[in-house]
Amino acid sequence: MAISAARVTVGTSAVALNTASTSAQDLLLKNTSANAADLGASTVTATTGFDLAAGATVAVSVDAGDVLYAIRSGGSDATIAVLRQV
Repeated sequence: MAISAARVTVGTSAVALNTASTSAQDLLLKNTSANAADLGASTVTATTGFDLAAGATVAVSVDAGDVLYAIRSGGSDATIAVLRQV
């Protein structure tokens, strides 16, 4: 199993937090900023996604080929730390 880590800046456009893979992925996400973000599909908006509050952590499993996106919910960009295991 391969493990990778990244910090992703999330602004007013949906940003991918992982890349599509041929196998399932486990993601551990932490919002390291003081600004909230929303998680979801490529069409996620600041009002339609899963809320990831400032400082919050969530574990997500994604199927092969799936990509998880984030967008900021507030007036400033958010930073999401992503730990990925394939």
